[in-house]
Amino acid sequence: MKNRTMVERKSDRELVVTRAVNGPARIVFEAWTKPELFKRWWAPKSCGLTMLSCEMDVRVGGTYRLVFGHAASEQPMEFFGRYIDVTPHSRVVWTNDEGGEGGPLPR
Repeated sequence: MKNRTMVERKSDRELVVTRAVNGPARIVFEAWTKPELFKRWWAPKSCGLTMLSCEMDVRVGGTYRLVFGHAASEQPMEFFGRYIDVTPHSRVVWTNDEGGEGGPLPR
């Protein structure tokens, strides 16, 4: 099976990305839900980003916060949100907000 990525815009504010990964579900789920593993693969080295911190409370209602640095910028970039659905070994659904001068994007 090839790694397929499907992107579907549901509305002006909702984007659904589905990716099929050829690997054991348990290992793929752990790579998405354990900070020490997530930090190893989330930001491709080719884009020049470094993950400065990764906080994840992977459970329904839990939150996450990712902070990245980029060589071309002195300002770190923050992404954060909450987990909406967590089904072990099959599904992780979360919101995504971006921090900046004005804080998160308005809802």
